[in-house]
This record gives sequence, structure tokens and C-alpha cells, in this order.
Amino acid sequence: MRALYRCGVVLGGIILGGEQWAGAQVVPAQTAPIPRIIQVARNLNRGNTPDSQNQELVYYLDKGTADNVNKGDVLNVYREVKVGGYSMRVFIGTMTILDGQQNSSMGRFSVSPSVYNQPLIKYKTALKSDVVMPRLALDTSVLFDQGQFNLKPGSATEFDKVGTIIKTFPSAKILISGHTDSDGDAQTNLKLSEQRAEAVRLYLINTYSITASRIEAKGFGEEQPIVNNDTPENKTLNRRIEISVWE
Repeated sequence: MRALYRCGVVLGGIILGGEQWAGAQVVPAQTAPIPRIIQVARNLNRGNTPDSQNQELVYYLDKGTADNVNKGDVLNVYREVKVGGYSMRVFIGTMTILDGQQNSSMGRFSVSPSVYNQPLIKYKTALKSDVVMPRLALDTSVLFDQGQFNLKPGSATEFDKVGTIIKTFPSAKILISGHTDSDGDAQTNLKLSEQRAEAVRLYLINTYSITASRIEAKGFGEEQPIVNNDTPENKTLNRRIEISVWE
């Protein structure tokens, strides 16, 4: 297992932090000013359902519009755990921002199907102090032709928001992760997701003059769906490139 980790790379939804792992230097799990959940509350009952049925929770974050957390944004949520003295972050789902003020925001959590197979996570929902990372999901059908990994001509406009993230977190590490739906062969999907993530990585380095050491590419194939692969619409959502701040 140890040999599978590289310096600062996410593997299987886990980010490793600490000083050494298998002889490689790895980055701390928490060094950038990224949002955290500071309060979990039941949504206000608007009078159309009994209190006993009003189960929807809302989550309050300690960052808002001043830190580029805006209404409508979808961010990744990670649980920080310790294993063998090392700090790790495990992907558990996404947070959709419902409202944003200057220094705070409010969101709704959606659990990732992959978390149910993650033994490190006892509670399969977002909790106070969970990390909420800036994340941008790009539809791969807009960036690439089917089965290909060369960026389409004219796809540059899809990266405008990436520039905003890079400016907001000028010294942070950026992770480019490629994902597919579950159609086809799993190994073929994995390889394609790796190639597409690397193509985006090279584009961002060349376009935004990012130091190569600041940006990593990783392909996950069909391993990390954000929704079940049971409809054509859901499969489109799962075919994505994610650009995340993770340090």
C-alpha cells in the first residue's frame, strides 16, 4: 500500500499529510486558508411539513464571497482522519452553496456513493470541522471528443474560472482529477481519465504560468462517481475533470 502514494497526491479519495511516507516527502494536510464547516443546523421549517419530517440539514462555513465562495458553487468535502500517526483527508461528498455573505456561507451536503465503501469514515455525512475545498467540475464532453484526450479547439473559455481559483489561492497546490462513468472497460476508463487529467495539467501550466510542482494530475476512472451511474444524465455528471485546491 505504501508504494502507491506519491508526494502530495490524492489516491482513492485520500490525501496524505505528514513528514515522511515510504521515504517520500509529503505535504501537510492543512496549510492553506480553505473553508471549514463551523455549524450544522436543521433547515427552518417553512410550515409545509411537520417538524418530525423536516430532516434537511444546512451547513455553515467560515468563508464567503471575500474568499470566492459564492452562491451556486459546488465544493468538495473532506474528512480529516489520522492513521498510524499520519493525517489524511478522505473525500466524502460535495457542498452546494445556497447563500454567501462576505465572510460566511451556507450550503447543502450531498454524500458521495464511494464513501459507503470507505472504512475510515464512520459517519457518512458532513460534520463540524470538515474541510470544504474549492472545486470546479468541467464536463469532459465539452473539453474532449469521445474517447480522446486532446483538448478540443475553442475549449479555452471553459478554463476562465480556473484562473480565478488560481488567483484566489496563489501559493496553493492544485489537483487535476479525471473521472469517467461506468460504461466500458474499467482499465480503459482509468487510462483515459489519467491522460485527460494530464492534458489539462499541461494546458494550465502553459497558460497560467503555474510552477509545475504546484499542480498534480490524477486519473480515477469510474472509481469516484458523484451520482449513481443509472441514467444518461447522471453519467454525464460523472464524466468530468475536477480542479481542486487541496493544500
